Amino acid sequence: MKRHLKRMFLFEQLDSRVLLTASPLSSLLATDNVVAGYSADGTGNNAANSTWGAAGVDLLRTAAAAYANGTSAPAGDTRPSARLISNTIADSSGEDIISERLMSAFAYAWGQFIDHDLDLTTTGTQSFNVSVPTGDPSFDPKSMGNKEIPLNRSIFDPATGTTNARQQINTITAWLDGSMIYGSSTAVQQALRTLIGGKMKTSDGNLLPLNNSTFLPNGTLPMANDAHILPNDQMFAAGDVRANENIELTALQTLFVREHNFWADKIAAANPSLGDEQIFQRARAIVIGELQAITYNQWLPAILGRGALTPYAGYNANVNPGIANEFSTALFRFGHSMLGDDVEFLGNDGTEVADEVSLAQAFFNPELIQQFGIDPILKYLSSDPSSEIDNKVVESVRNFLFGPPGSGGLDLASLNIQRGRDHGLADYNSIRAAYGLPKVKTFADITSDVDLQGKLQQLYGSVDNIDAWVGGLAEDHVAGASVGPLLKAVISDQFQRLRDGDRFWYQAAFSGKLLQQISSTTLADIIQRNTTNSNLQQNVFFFRVGIVGTVFSGTSSQTFGKFQPKVGLAGQTVELIDGDGEVMASATTDALGRYRFDNFDGMGTGKYQVRLTLSVGGVQTVKLSRLVSITRGDQVASVNFDTGIAVPQPPRDPKPPTRGWNPRDHHFIAQPTRSSLRLDWNDLAALANSYDSNPTGGTDRQAPSDGSPDWTSPSLPPTGNLQPGGRRG
Repeated sequence: MKRHLKRMFLFEQLDSRVLLTASPLSSLLATDNVVAGYSADGTGNNAANSTWGAAGVDLLRTAAAAYANGTSAPAGDTRPSARLISNTIADSSGEDIISERLMSAFAYAWGQFIDHDLDLTTTGTQSFNVSVPTGDPSFDPKSMGNKEIPLNRSIFDPATGTTNARQQINTITAWLDGSMIYGSSTAVQQALRTLIGGKMKTSDGNLLPLNNSTFLPNGTLPMANDAHILPNDQMFAAGDVRANENIELTALQTLFVREHNFWADKIAAANPSLGDEQIFQRARAIVIGELQAITYNQWLPAILGRGALTPYAGYNANVNPGIANEFSTALFRFGHSMLGDDVEFLGNDGTEVADEVSLAQAFFNPELIQQFGIDPILKYLSSDPSSEIDNKVVESVRNFLFGPPGSGGLDLASLNIQRGRDHGLADYNSIRAAYGLPKVKTFADITSDVDLQGKLQQLYGSVDNIDAWVGGLAEDHVAGASVGPLLKAVISDQFQRLRDGDRFWYQAAFSGKLLQQISSTTLADIIQRNTTNSNLQQNVFFFRVGIVGTVFSGTSSQTFGKFQPKVGLAGQTVELIDGDGEVMASATTDALGRYRFDNFDGMGTGKYQVRLTLSVGGVQTVKLSRLVSITRGDQVASVNFDTGIAVPQPPRDPKPPTRGWNPRDHHFIAQPTRSSLRLDWNDLAALANSYDSNPTGGTDRQAPSDGSPDWTSPSLPPTGNLQPGGRRG
């Protein structure tokens, strides 16, 4: 007999918004026996296949395994050293190219956060070290010729690898179920709970509990501590062992423990008769729903563009949500190319409250969280553009991951390549075919970058021999997205299966006003109700700022029998000045006297001025604008100059130009295309008008949550032919 999920609604008015209703899950109906829909270990979600999505299940494969001996020997035995490949194509040479679509640092931070909810494959004792080329400047500076970067092979299902292909194990739940917060076992979940009022444990400053006997008297958790800056008992304890890996990740872990406790307090206040278990499970269910909503409504569209997934059509019991080996071992590691080389600490107004630290210093260093809290880290993540998604990886993780070379230092790019070979992943072209994409025939089919084409050919010789991680990141991006065709296909497939094969998915589990509340929740909402940060753009996965203006003649005149208003002066030089008085960028006004500065000129949060050098009749005059404060994303200031110079002009068509604006070259280009989320001049000007009407110097005009290139009114004319290449300021 089929059992249907019943729905029950209990509405409570909280904080002037409808924030709470009882879950429609049948397991949440009875107040005397409340059990969350998701089990701690992920079992039981699918009634016919109870281990689907559970912890301890083999990773799936979409493409056939490609072990050298057919069963277990690493793939790619004829390919170059992973470190040689890293040196050839992943070395950023100190340049940090920002995201063409101006995604923020939150784009990679959230990616890592949810990755730690989906998959973890631990290692055994069998070594598979990366050979270091002789004379490698970081790992073999003395040209010893015998240096290696250590790597042990992943654990695998003992029933595989002898007569059949070795299969690795996902040791955590596959579901997007908050396991990085709550754990993938009942024991971990219980250890992190206060068992009072449904809340989770915290330490001083409302931070995560420390992994010691004071907070975990029944035994500590096996938290990773790869850098060994601090002893193990000074690590934070959380649902995933990697929670201390870097302070940006730890800040998000902390934020969602606070969010859980926020809901626990609200539920307890609204339902005094509920016990600890009932409150905990209801709060957990809401937090899981929020994680899912933010990921699918904000983060995935930011990465993949609009329409990458089909609309939700309800639970499908025939869909296996398990994590694909291609996804976890290669293609979902695209975020490693998005990292910057430092972490900053910003106040609510966007100014620095402490000196930045290198990314290398931020690994396994919870002292920084205890010293500064999570608020300035979260503000920074919303206020800095990410690096572009490409083959380049910053120095902090390519040479100094967890320490200097020879003292624990590793190369993340090399490890990604080597791990794919360890798992016997098929080559890039075979994986393309397995995901329904046509195989490429030439290196030019992969990338339009001629230099990269040559390097790939030099390293691999054939398009049928490329490591999946390398090939996926080398691809030209799909229009409207920040990834190429293979990354888009693999990520879309995985997240669609995770959603459609989940019986407890939030859109199936919740109804009415609570579903509306969860669906509309943004990451900015959660940050603002759990920290002192109140000054954030609505979609924190993008960071776009600018200054626009026009240099006017300043005098009206009568010409050709008609009254002419003041007009813009072409060919005038304007400079962007930072808060220290340094020139950041310069531009020349266009035919209408307009100029602009934005992220691609190094703008971020901070204080700026614009300096005009006016040249008329061989005489130069310098004018300096008012001070402009940029305090968050989606702020564009308008700085105009009235020069007082009379310039007769013939009548002209008042219609705006139809040519596009190139923000890096500062001139108009014919035949533009709208290829990114960058704002054109008119749209920036509209934002600037809103900025100037806001007494706090901000604007409430926001980017759409689906990450699309279209903004709301006024209508957006086409932008210029934009190419990546902006440098981080």
